[in-house]
Amino acid sequence: MSAGYLDKAATYIKRYEKLIGPFPFKRYSIVENRLPTGYGMPTFTLLGQAVVRLPFIKDTSLGHEILHSWFGNAVRITNTDNWCEGLTTYLADQSYAADRGEGIRYRKNQLMRYQAYVHKDNITALIDFRHGGDSQPMAKKMRAIGYDKSSMLFHMLRKKIGDKLFFKALRQLYEKNKYMQIGWTDIETVFSKSTDQDLSRFFGQWLLRHDIPDISADRITVEQKNGKSVLTFNLIQHTRDPYRLLVPVLVKTGSGVTRKTVTVDSLDQKVSISLDSLPTELQLDPGYDLMRSLQPTERYPAWMQFMGAEQKTVVLPAKKEMERYMPLIADLERKGSTLVTAAELKNSELAKGSFLFLGSSAHTLGLFGRPVHPTTGFTLDVRKNPLNPDQVMVMVSSNSTTETTQVIRKLGHYGKYSYLHFKDGKMREKRIVPSADGIGLPLLAPPAGIPVQEVKTFNAIIDDLLQSRVIYIGEMHTDYSSHLLQLQVIQALFAKDPQLAIGMEMFPRSSQQALDDYIEGNINDERIFLQRSNYFQVWGYDYRLYRDIIGYARAHHIPLVGLNLDKKIVSSVFRKGSTDELTSEQLTQVAAERDLELPGYRKRLKNIHAMHNNSPHGSNFNGFIQAQSMWDETMAESIVNYLQKHPEKRMVVIAGTGHVYKDS
Repeated sequence: MSAGYLDKAATYIKRYEKLIGPFPFKRYSIVENRLPTGYGMPTFTLLGQAVVRLPFIKDTSLGHEILHSWFGNAVRITNTDNWCEGLTTYLADQSYAADRGEGIRYRKNQLMRYQAYVHKDNITALIDFRHGGDSQPMAKKMRAIGYDKSSMLFHMLRKKIGDKLFFKALRQLYEKNKYMQIGWTDIETVFSKSTDQDLSRFFGQWLLRHDIPDISADRITVEQKNGKSVLTFNLIQHTRDPYRLLVPVLVKTGSGVTRKTVTVDSLDQKVSISLDSLPTELQLDPGYDLMRSLQPTERYPAWMQFMGAEQKTVVLPAKKEMERYMPLIADLERKGSTLVTAAELKNSELAKGSFLFLGSSAHTLGLFGRPVHPTTGFTLDVRKNPLNPDQVMVMVSSNSTTETTQVIRKLGHYGKYSYLHFKDGKMREKRIVPSADGIGLPLLAPPAGIPVQEVKTFNAIIDDLLQSRVIYIGEMHTDYSSHLLQLQVIQALFAKDPQLAIGMEMFPRSSQQALDDYIEGNINDERIFLQRSNYFQVWGYDYRLYRDIIGYARAHHIPLVGLNLDKKIVSSVFRKGSTDELTSEQLTQVAAERDLELPGYRKRLKNIHAMHNNSPHGSNFNGFIQAQSMWDETMAESIVNYLQKHPEKRMVVIAGTGHVYKDS
């Protein structure tokens, strides 16, 4: 192991001598220490025993500490200005990631970490950074400022002045200030003189301001002029005062990619780009070259988001599970988490902060499907909070106290991950949920087509449908042609296989007895059927639209199955914004397994909600998405329950197109 460290150390020293200048000391040692340390000192680095044994240290932290020989130990910081951690992070950690082709991912992770620990009420400017401290949340915040933001400052400076001038100034900074103390003002002076540019505004905004840029594009148009496509948009800064920014812009077209760097110095600035062909997508800062806020589509759920949350709550497991989680509970409480039981937690509180659910405590939420975790080991599963996507919800499962104890000290090293699984204290699986890179705005998507090999007859389509046990036929509720098509399909399926049932969105489960009685002939009067099924209270659309289908089912004794919930339940959640007003009896009628994280589900419902919200019956989105998921999942559960009880049957489901739409 020592030989590997020595070889790596020699490689790093040669690298930085070529980049910066001669090594400033006559010797260098790597010293193993009993304490969990990682310090770069004059002539040596001090690494803890536990740290030394980590396989990645030689490729990451060792180079960082050796680089401190130049910046930090030869050129030293003042008592008030700590610039060296950011510069060292940039020339070491960020640079090594770039060598591996992972520079964009590294910078994105820096921005993720900054937003996880540094919140909008931040009052600490980069100029105020002194040191990183320990692993507590405040120290994590300071490291995000002093390491990550500072590193990005140097990256943006390099982009602004170019590689040649950047490294020329860097060598001058070292040569002129070796064995001296310098501050940010000295760095600004060296870079300004070396490049013959006034960099005061650049350094001033990044060192003195407490906020960071938050950008977007608005008022996007595409026009054809003289055989060219002209893309015009307004680049918006969502800050009180504008930054002066160099914003990388990428435009995809049918013939290739166009890249531009746009200088922006106002809160609302018009940008025009001439293109050879029609644009299909606009991207702002796709390579994460700016220190800025990430948009919701760019952020993925990560463990560090829970640890950095201003309000984080741990939901305790059932008593029989408590012992195996006690070490983690104690650790999270020390780090500022509030502890509650599942019974104490109200649905309306779930949008307020980030939550961690231990053991089976997450299963009663009705927000996620039952997580599929390994039955052994320790698993940590981070999801976006469906009721507040800026926050996260974490589900943790462990099969023993030992498994929990073995991972507590390790979790801090895996903050960027969405999913972690340990077995016997060793990492077995780690994952990051995919997310968008850059601020992407779709423009003119190329048209898509489906090759049609043959036009099938109606009978051939029915033969295909007979391969399935569940057949969905969507409808526009007031469109007669939709209902006529439903009747045609039902009749054709029944002719080939009489073992058919019809599931109907239009009736709740509570109407089932009336449906059975009408089909079986126990009710002969249609008016009595409508009265006992409460049709006009639970649905309300013109009954004549469904009369032919129900009449055909009655004539041929085809079971009708009420799939839905009582309207009062859905309406209450829709209006109130939570399930808090529901009684325990009402909750038992709702499907327990509900998943608000289905791909595309939230996005589609957000668009639908915008239309509802403009009506007199508007609601907050949390109520709408929960009401909708109760509706959808209860119908799905009703279908499954019926088919499990009647394995010989297949079911045609008639429901609104929005309920049978397949998201992608």
